Amino acid sequence: MESSVQNSSVSSHKIPAVLIAVIIGLSAASLSAETYRWKDKDGKIHYGAAVPAEYADQPYDVLNKAGQVIERVEDTTIPLEVRAEKKIKKEREPLISEETRRIQSDKLLVIRYSSEEDIINAQEVELAQLGHDTKVINQSYQSTTSAIRGEISQAADQQRAGQQISEETQKKIDRLYTRQAEDIKKRAVMARREARIRARYQSELERYRYLTSEDEETDQAPTDQG
Repeated sequence: MESSVQNSSVSSHKIPAVLIAVIIGLSAASLSAETYRWKDKDGKIHYGAAVPAEYADQPYDVLNKAGQVIERVEDTTIPLEVRAEKKIKKEREPLISEETRRIQSDKLLVIRYSSEEDIINAQEVELAQLGHDTKVINQSYQSTTSAIRGEISQAADQQRAGQQISEETQKKIDRLYTRQAEDIKKRAVMARREARIRARYQSELERYRYLTSEDEETDQAPTDQG
């Protein structure tokens, strides 16, 4: 008898926990998508996955998963499809305008360099770093090319002497050609990088000249004597 009473007591304590779990689950499910908030004719606030048809002509809010208002719909005469299209368009818009981005870029450019010579020097430093890597690649290419010539010359001598070129020699030559092809690709990559570096610094130099010339013209502008 005592055992049944204890089990009943335990079960009665478990019920609230189960209910809480169910409520939490329902709450999580309700927040997994956009939630709508609207008022009824008595001014009472309601939440749901959609606005009832009887209140569709009244303003309502759209909430995100965190319960924050992400859209306030005042004009309900606009079709839902049009609002959705506008929302997508707004989400795809850049955070800042192109004009703002240009202004920020100009400010950074003037802060970064104090003269045209600074820009030229910065370019030379970057090209020097690139030149070191290019030199290593060129040395590898020249070494590989020289090795290919040596192997081919040796193979030709063997053929003239009536000897057959060994499979190992042929594999070695093939490996050298593969390495040479890789060096050629690397040289092309370095050439493109150099071209991009020069183009970037040239663009910065021209922009810097334009900005600083504007400043000089402003400083030299005559004042109104009245």
